[in-house]
Amino acid sequence: MTHIISYFQALLFSALFLVFINAEIGWALIYVIGTAIVVSVTTFLISRKRFTVELRELSGVCECGRSIEFEIILKKNGFCAIPFVELCVIANGAVNIRTSLMFRKKVSVSGSFKAEHSGLNKVTLDKVVIRDFLGLLQFKIPAEQTTQVAVLPRLIEYDGPEVKPNMLPSEEEEAEEGVTVMSGGMPGYEHREYVPGDSPRRVNYKLSAKRQRLMVRLDESNGYATTNLYISGNGMPICCDKAFALANRLIIRGGTVKITHKGEERTAATPETLDRMREWLAFREYAETPDGVSETPPPDTAVVFSGNGIIN
Repeated sequence: MTHIISYFQALLFSALFLVFINAEIGWALIYVIGTAIVVSVTTFLISRKRFTVELRELSGVCECGRSIEFEIILKKNGFCAIPFVELCVIANGAVNIRTSLMFRKKVSVSGSFKAEHSGLNKVTLDKVVIRDFLGLLQFKIPAEQTTQVAVLPRLIEYDGPEVKPNMLPSEEEEAEEGVTVMSGGMPGYEHREYVPGDSPRRVNYKLSAKRQRLMVRLDESNGYATTNLYISGNGMPICCDKAFALANRLIIRGGTVKITHKGEERTAATPETLDRMREWLAFREYAETPDGVSETPPPDTAVVFSGNGIIN
């Protein structure tokens, strides 16, 4: 609106110049300003629908707190001359990127944002704002394109109630994934050094005597019942971090852990399956606010994580 008033004032000045000072220069000013307005508006109206915008898909996983780059591609479809393009992006806040569609057929622009929480972080190209040469016209094009990047759970200390691994027979099979042989270990088993809290049932006494230190089996059937952890549907990303922290603690102590979230579940009992569980948690979509109804967890659930990190 400000630009339109300014050009109207310029035309008024030219008219006054024509009447009171010099007719030839006054007419020349009117022609120049009028021609500029007509060219700017006509070019804009022809060009405004002759380009496409694409938000590139993100892939892979990253650590929380890292900077994530995204890319937006603009392509011309025929004649297109738009000098001012503003891309409005929402990625943990508003990000506005300015570019131009003048002398290149294809334009690639990039931006970045900080991964502030675990789980899926969204990047949304909300709208594209274009303007003509003189700034007389502005056109907003809804884009509504979204991509996501998976962010691994933060490595934090578990601060909830104490939970001990169950000592009942386990029927979980998924925990037996990824059986390997470490250097110096026994065929078919993977070992690590004993830490306080490990069950004596898992100590390999033959290998311990050979190495002169207690060694614990990791990948054999552990004889423990699964400790079930439940992340409620209204659970925010902090619930993901706390659930993984507890799972890590229980697995170090020799337990088997199952985490359930929105009807899907993942079980882990070894460092390898724990890594897979961490990636699985990174690809989960958590609540943005703690509002909403917290569903009833299964009766055998040991710990429930809900809302803004509430542990029950």
